[in-house]
Amino acid sequence: MSPDDSPSTPSHSTSPTDDQPSLLSRRQLLGLLGGGGAALAGIGWFAPTWLPDPVTDTLTTLYPDPSSNYVWRPPVSDDHVDEAAAVLEDAAEQANELRSRIDLDSVDEDLEHYLRSDPAGGYLDAAKDDDDNRDRLYHARTGLQFVGESIGAAKVVLDEVDPEAVVERGRKLRQTIDDIADSISEYRVSDAGRDLGYLSAIERRLMFSRLESHKGGIFMGGTVDASEYSARDIASTWGSHLQAEQSIRTARHFQDQYRSNLGSQPTSHRSSIRNALDDFLAEIEQYPTRSEVRVQIQDEDNGNTPYGVARWELHTLCYDNDFRVFKNSPDHDLLALRLVDTGRALLERRAHDFALSELDVEPGDTDYDSGRSFRAKRRAMRQFRTTRDEYDSNFAGVVANEAASFIRGGDVGLEIGDGPAWRDRVKSSVYSLVGEGIMRNLGTVVEPLEQG
Repeated sequence: MSPDDSPSTPSHSTSPTDDQPSLLSRRQLLGLLGGGGAALAGIGWFAPTWLPDPVTDTLTTLYPDPSSNYVWRPPVSDDHVDEAAAVLEDAAEQANELRSRIDLDSVDEDLEHYLRSDPAGGYLDAAKDDDDNRDRLYHARTGLQFVGESIGAAKVVLDEVDPEAVVERGRKLRQTIDDIADSISEYRVSDAGRDLGYLSAIERRLMFSRLESHKGGIFMGGTVDASEYSARDIASTWGSHLQAEQSIRTARHFQDQYRSNLGSQPTSHRSSIRNALDDFLAEIEQYPTRSEVRVQIQDEDNGNTPYGVARWELHTLCYDNDFRVFKNSPDHDLLALRLVDTGRALLERRAHDFALSELDVEPGDTDYDSGRSFRAKRRAMRQFRTTRDEYDSNFAGVVANEAASFIRGGDVGLEIGDGPAWRDRVKSSVYSLVGEGIMRNLGTVVEPLEQG
């Protein structure tokens, strides 16, 4: 019987007090273990409850997380990110030229803060020089919001902007987005596991660009008349429109990659996606709603015990309703994206009961041993590696991304150490076990599509 499978035994370690840090430094820990990274690599043989709580807490944070190459995201080329950085640089030059024509002392306070001396908000250098293309693209896109606000505010001050033109630009952006969505709406694939990953990535960029095409980048249902745009609205919308344009360019970049992979006779997967989506939604309806779960927890526990903390954290992680926003949204046509988000929602609901049972907490418990948090992290990573090896495809990687995020997120509370030690350990275990639960069921979402 392995340590992971052995019955949980009470820890004989001494727990730190609530106001005493529970984490050792990396150097202190490696010294205790005999020095060097090799010690950490060989920790699989012992039972975590053998060690004092401060050591096990630190081990949990040092134990490997899912790295970026465990989950799939479409590659970003040098040319694409260079173009994004160049667009940001050109926009920053335009913002500076407009600003030079303005007497800043005469500008209203509500617009003055947009007219920055660095219109790109410090993101231009990072967009040019960061080592990772995906990070460079993030910096470029974020910088476009800042520089767009500066351009929009300057044009308002200089009386060089018409709100009707801003509204019309948003309409044209949405038409472009709809055209791209229509062009892939048959979801033709040569290799479903590969191509569905690209299709969902394209549609995610389209979702963001559609959101950013509206007033201030916030879609509230329908368009807003030009008469309702304040000066601040024009500035913020100018920035969100620049971001929308970048999101569209990135969607097309991913679309080019998708098309280049298609064989000579791709087949439509639209019916398979629609059927799988309907099946996922029908199964979700068998679970209680988010509000029903919340009411049940409120009646049972106020969240001041390990059991209560676990229930509230599981409610937050596993009963998110984000997938439902598509129902009354203009993005209801983005079926590949809806499929991924709905599949994740189903996996999270399935993971709820698994995680609660594996936490091994009871309503009367008052403490939570650090060894259980470490064991949960170790189990989650073992399951993650096994499942990703079994379902090694772009689409599986997209669906698995949420599980990876949960496992990575489990260490945050332990690293900060700003609450009672048992509370941080419970939350860490919850995150790890939800990630494990998702991965255990990943095939039920992936297989119907990759084999359909």
